[in-house]
Amino acid sequence: MNYIRIKLLIAYILFFATTTVFSQQIERSIFITANTADYNDSGVLKHIISEANNQENSSVLIIGNAVSKSNLKKVIAPQLNVLNDADEVVFIPGYKEWTKGHKGVRNIEDYIQDHSNAKFFPDNAEPIKHHGLGENIELITVDSQWFLEDWDNHVYINEDSEIQNRTLFFLEFENRIKKAQGKIILVAMYHPIETNNKQGLFKNIGGFSSQNFQNKQYRTLRNRLKTIARGAENVIFISGQGKNLQYIKGSVPQINSGAAGSLEAVKNGEEGDFSLKKNGYVRLDIATDGGVTANYHAYEDGTFKEVFKTIVLKGDTNQLEPYTFKENHPNTQSASIYTKKATTKSGFYKTLWGEHYRDFYGKKVNAQVVLLDTLMGGLLPVKRGGGQQSKSLRLEDKAGRQYVMRALKKSTIKFLQANAFQETYIGDVLDGTTVDKFLADFYTTSNPYTPFVIGGLSSAVGVNHTNPVLYYIPKQKVLGSFNDDFGDELYMIEEHVGDTQIESESFGTPEDILSTADVLQEINKSGKAVVDEPSYIRARLFDMLLGDWDRHEDQWRWALYKNEDGTEYCSPIPRDRDQAFSKYDGTLISTLTRLIPGLRKMQTYDDELRSVKWFASSPYHLDLTLIHASGWEEWEKQAGHIQNELTNADIENAFEAIPEEVKGAVIEDIKVKLQGRRDNLMEIAKAYYLYLNKFQVVTGTQKADDFTITRLPNGKTSLKIDRKDLGILDHTFSKDITKEIWIFGLDGKDNFVVEGEGDHPIKIKIVGGKKNDTYDFRNTRRVKLYDYKDKENTIVNKRSKKWLVNDYELNNYDHKKVKYNFNQLLPILAVNPDDGLKIGVVSNHTSYSLQRNPFTYKHSINAAFYTSTSGFDLSYSGEFSNIFHNWNFGIEGLYTSPN
Repeated sequence: MNYIRIKLLIAYILFFATTTVFSQQIERSIFITANTADYNDSGVLKHIISEANNQENSSVLIIGNAVSKSNLKKVIAPQLNVLNDADEVVFIPGYKEWTKGHKGVRNIEDYIQDHSNAKFFPDNAEPIKHHGLGENIELITVDSQWFLEDWDNHVYINEDSEIQNRTLFFLEFENRIKKAQGKIILVAMYHPIETNNKQGLFKNIGGFSSQNFQNKQYRTLRNRLKTIARGAENVIFISGQGKNLQYIKGSVPQINSGAAGSLEAVKNGEEGDFSLKKNGYVRLDIATDGGVTANYHAYEDGTFKEVFKTIVLKGDTNQLEPYTFKENHPNTQSASIYTKKATTKSGFYKTLWGEHYRDFYGKKVNAQVVLLDTLMGGLLPVKRGGGQQSKSLRLEDKAGRQYVMRALKKSTIKFLQANAFQETYIGDVLDGTTVDKFLADFYTTSNPYTPFVIGGLSSAVGVNHTNPVLYYIPKQKVLGSFNDDFGDELYMIEEHVGDTQIESESFGTPEDILSTADVLQEINKSGKAVVDEPSYIRARLFDMLLGDWDRHEDQWRWALYKNEDGTEYCSPIPRDRDQAFSKYDGTLISTLTRLIPGLRKMQTYDDELRSVKWFASSPYHLDLTLIHASGWEEWEKQAGHIQNELTNADIENAFEAIPEEVKGAVIEDIKVKLQGRRDNLMEIAKAYYLYLNKFQVVTGTQKADDFTITRLPNGKTSLKIDRKDLGILDHTFSKDITKEIWIFGLDGKDNFVVEGEGDHPIKIKIVGGKKNDTYDFRNTRRVKLYDYKDKENTIVNKRSKKWLVNDYELNNYDHKKVKYNFNQLLPILAVNPDDGLKIGVVSNHTSYSLQRNPFTYKHSINAAFYTSTSGFDLSYSGEFSNIFHNWNFGIEGLYTSPN
C-alpha cells in the first residue's frame, strides 16, 4: 500500500511540474515549416494560419525552399495569399532560392516584399540578420546556402554585403550570440546542425554535393555554429532541409520542420529525440519566464493531430538563493591569483620553462573589498564578456555607463576554445588536465599587475587609455546567477570602451566610439572617413615601448569626430594591455619563441627590441591598412614626442599603482628597461618604418575612383586617388624603401591610369573589383592587373600584363591578406642500426603573395650526416602555385654520398 502511495505521489509531482511549465503565460507562438514550394493537399500552410490566428502573438517562419525552378509568381503567389492574414511571416532562403544565384535571391526578396507584408530574412544581400520577436526573444536568420555556394561562380555574390568572407560571417554570428545573451535565441537556417535523415552510402562518405550532411564545407559550417552556440545559453536551432519532422535534444536543441509537401525517410534518434515521416509542422511556445515547448502536429486521417510535445528549455524556476552571502566584509582582503602550490616549481622546471612572473601569481596582495551595488553609485551585471582569455562581466551604473569586471586569473579553456578547438566544444573537459595546468603556467609570462600602470604612462605621452582599478570582489547577491562563475577572487574594473563612455576624458570625449570593423567599413565606403595617422602612429610606438605585442583588431576601439565639411576622423583607443612587459625566459620557451614563426612575436621585455618584424606580426595587416600618407618625418616626430614627454618621474609615478606586496627588484628592473627602451625608441621606430613601407596595400572606395599612377625618375612612383572632387590619397613612393604595392579598386567603376617613363619602377599589382573597370596602362613595365574573366573589363592597352580568372579570393579585398614570408630552421636527430646517429637540419622557406594555393611558393632543403658511415645526403623540394589557375608545380631532388 505504501508503495502504491509513493508511486501516486511521484506521478502527482511530475504532473504538477509539467502542468506548471506548460501553463505559463505565452509570450509568443512561432509556427515553423519549410519546403512549401511543393506543398500538397494536407494543407499545412492553411492549418498553420488558422492556428496562428488563435494566438495573441504569433510568427510564421518559412525556412527555405518556398520556390522551385518553375515560374516564381506561379509558386509563391498562392502561398502569400494563404499567409496574408498572419501577424508576422518570415521567409528564409534555402537551396532552391539560389537556383538563379544571388540575383535570384534578391528577386525573390523583392517579390515577396512587394506583394505581401511578409519579411524576407536575411535581407539586403546579407548572409545573417537579427530580428527581435519580443523583448526576450532574438531571431537570428542565416542564409546557409550562401555559405555553401562556390563563390568563384558568383562574381558579385557579396557586392552589397558588409560581410565579404566566411571568416567575417562567423565573427558576426558570434557577436550576435553574445549580444543576445539573456534572451531566448532562435537560429533559423535551412540546413540543420544535426539530423536523423537517412543519409545513404554516398552521403555517409561525404559525396560531392554541398547539400550532403558530410560535405566538407557543410561540416565546417555546422561545427563552427554549434561550437559558438554551445558557449552560450538558451540557443535553439530551427531548420527545414529534412522533409519530415524531427526533434534532436543534443547539446544544442535542433528542430527540423520541413514536411509541408513531399516527404523523405528519417531514422529514430537517441532517447528523447523524435522523428516522423508525415506532413505537419512545429509550434514553439515561448513563455514569459523563458520556458520553451515544442509542439509537433502531423496530418493523420484527414486532420492535424498533436503527435509529440517536449520541453526544449526550462523557464526560470529558481526560487531559492543558491548561496549564503556574508553580511559583513573587511575593507581589504589578502588574496593571490594562483595557489602557492600551483606556482611552486623545481629548479629544473624553472631552468627549462623559465621563472616568468610566477611568484607574482602565487603571492597574496591586499586589495580593497567592494560590493557592486555600492561601487560608483551602484553597478549591476549586464552580461558576460567575450574575450578569448579573460573571464569577465559587463557592468552598468545608474546613468547607463558600462564597465568591465575582469578576473586577473585568465581562462585557459576560453583560450583553447577560441584558438585550438573552433569546431569542437570542449567545455570543462580539459579542466585539471596537464594541458590546462601547462597553459595556466604559461600565462605567468605576463605580469598580472602592470596593466594598472599603463594609464599613468599613457597620460604622460597623450595616448587614450582605460583606467583599471584592482579590487577583491566577493560573491554577493547582486551577481545573481553569475555567482556560479564569478566572485571571491581578484578583479580589475575599468571603463568599457564603448558608446556609453563617450564623456570619458581618457577616451578623448568623442562623438561616438566605433569598433575596428566599423572603422574599416567607414573608410572604404566613400573616403570621407579617415584615421588620424599621427595619433595611431604614436599609439603603435607606445605599444613597442611597452613590449605589448598582442594588438590584434579587437584590442582597439576608435574615437569618432566629425568635421564641419561632413568628413570624419578616428583616433585610436587601445585596450587590454595584458602583454606589456612580458617575460619568456627558460631554455625551452626562449628556444621555441625563436624557432616557431607563430611564437616569434613573444619577446622578453628588454631595453632593445629583438625583431620589430615578428613583434608587430599581429597588427601588421592593420598598420598596412591604416597608415598611407605618413612619411618618416611623422614617425620621427611621434617617437621624439614620447621620448620627450615620458620622464623618469612619470615612470616612477605610474608604477606606484603596483601593489606593495610585489614591489621589489623585479619591478625596479622593468622600470630600468622601460627607460632604456624609451631612449632606443627612435631606432625602433626607424626599423619598423622601413619594414612597414617595404610592402604597401592601398585601396579605393566603394564608389567610382580615379587612380593615377605616375612613374617618376630615380625609382619614385606617384599615386593619386580621387573621387569626384574629393582627394583620397596623394603620395609618392620610393623604390629605395618600397618594393611592391597592391592596389584594390573595391566597388564602383574605377579608372586606372599608369603613365610616366621613370626608371627603376616599383612592382605594382592592381585588383580591379566588381564593376566594369578601365585599365589604361600607357607604361606596362612592372604592373599587372587582376580581375574576373567573366566580368566586363575595359583594357585600353592590349599589351597590358593581366591575370583574368574567376577566383573570389584573388579578386576581392581582404585587409588581412598581406605579402609575407618566413624561414624555419629545425634540427634533425634520429638513430637506426645501419646508419647510426643521424644529425641534420631542415630549412623551410615559405612565401605568401597575392596569388596563393594555399601559398605562393615553398622551398625545403634537408641536410643530414650519418655517424656510422660518415655519409651524408642533401635533398630539395619546391612547390610553386598557380602555374595554371589552381594547378601547382612541384619539383624534388636528392643527392647521397657514395658511403
